[in-house]
Amino acid sequence: MKQEFFTIKSNTSLTKSVYEMVLIGDTNAISRSGQFVNIKIDGEFLRRPISVCDLNGDVLTLVYK
Repeated sequence: MKQEFFTIKSNTSLTKSVYEMVLIGDTNAISRSGQFVNIKIDGEFLRRPISVCDLNGDVLTLVYK
């Protein structure tokens, strides 16, 4: 597992409970949409697996509930 740090470009509400988060960073370890990334949240013990919605260069888009 390769650990990278990303910067949040935007976190937009699509509906009342669904959000789109756009991240910028080194995406070399991610090969395609549908692949899972594990998100580490400060203060939480376990990482959260989230499926990649879109990948374009160094921009990663996640959609989550």
